[in-house]
Formats: sequence, C-alpha cells, structure tokens
Amino acid sequence: FYDSSQKHKMLTSIVANTFNYAVGRGLDVEQIAAATGLQRTDLVDPETRLPEELAPTIWKLLGEAYPGQALALHAASAAPFSSLGQLGLAIQYAEDARSALEALVQYRSILSDRLSIRLVESDTEAILSVHHPVEEIDGGYGAEAGLAVLTRLGKESISGENPLVQVNFKHQPFGSLHVYETFFGAPVYFQQPDNALVLRRQALDRPTQKGD
Repeated sequence: FYDSSQKHKMLTSIVANTFNYAVGRGLDVEQIAAATGLQRTDLVDPETRLPEELAPTIWKLLGEAYPGQALALHAASAAPFSSLGQLGLAIQYAEDARSALEALVQYRSILSDRLSIRLVESDTEAILSVHHPVEEIDGGYGAEAGLAVLTRLGKESISGENPLVQVNFKHQPFGSLHVYETFFGAPVYFQQPDNALVLRRQALDRPTQKGD
C-alpha cells in the first residue's frame, strides 16, 4: 500500500483520470490496487493530493498490458479538462495564449510538486518544455498524456491554424509515428533532449475564446 506521507504529491484528479482510463481499457481494479494500494475511495475528492508515483505506476501496468499502442494519446483525447484542476480554468480564461502558458509555468506545482515546465521564446518560435522525475517509472507515458491534453486544450481554447511547429519526446514511440503526427497535426520526434511543444511565436498573441 502506498505511503500517504510520501513527500512528493500529485493532484488527485490526474491520478483518478489515469485510474479510470486503465479500468476502462480493461485493467482489473484488484490488479491496480495490488500495484499501488489505491482504492476508489482515495479518488473521491479531486482537489486533494496523492503520492506522485501512483499515476506512473498505473501507466506502467497499461504499457505492459497493451504494448505497441499510443495509449496516452488515446487517454488524452477524452480526458476532461477538469483533471487539470483550477489551473485548467486559469488556462481557459487567460487573456491570450501567452498568458495561458505563463499561468501554466507559474502554477505548475498545482498539478504536481516536482513538475518542471519552461517557456522559452525566440524571434520565431516558443518552446514549452516539460519534465517530471516520474518519467523513470512510466517511461514517458505521463509526458505524452500531459502534452496531448495541453494540445487539445489549446485547440479548443484558441482559434486559428495549428500553432505547432513540432513536438519532441525524450523516449521512444509507443505506437506508430502516423498516430502521433495525426493527433498533434505536426511532425513528432523521439529520443530528443526534452519533452516539448514547439510553437510559432506569433501564435502566443492569439486571444483565447473565453478570455475577458
């Protein structure tokens, strides 16, 4: 059973979303409980926090059960934006894309204590890079899910052409390259130095559809 006093935590809604996807794909609840100690009652309040290793442990189970599939993209395609907690609302209601990404960078610890997110702009591009130590457990599934959910949120919140120039991942692909590039609508590269969304810099000035 997991140690609830474990120092590093993650938003419960993220763990719950991963748990629900795993059960929906056919993983047995008892199998998940045996690996994590999680019970459904631990997931009732989405605003609480749980040990950070739980979600990646579930991803590892999924990867072992369904090899050769881009599971994280499938999960992200239907993940509720509420799984991002209050930060999800802050992103949706930001004035423009740049403000939305700056909020994500500033308040990233809402999602997970040790989540690292950086936004670096050049004359033509903006690079949003993401890193979390639990990648050592899940092999990159969490990074894929995170960037995929952010991409979906961006598409639904900001009008105009796809701002993505390319997408980078540190790990090897879990499924076919075609699946990845269809999802993101841009070239996707693996075994790169960082997990990152590379965007057209001018796209950051676009207003969000819900911004004041």
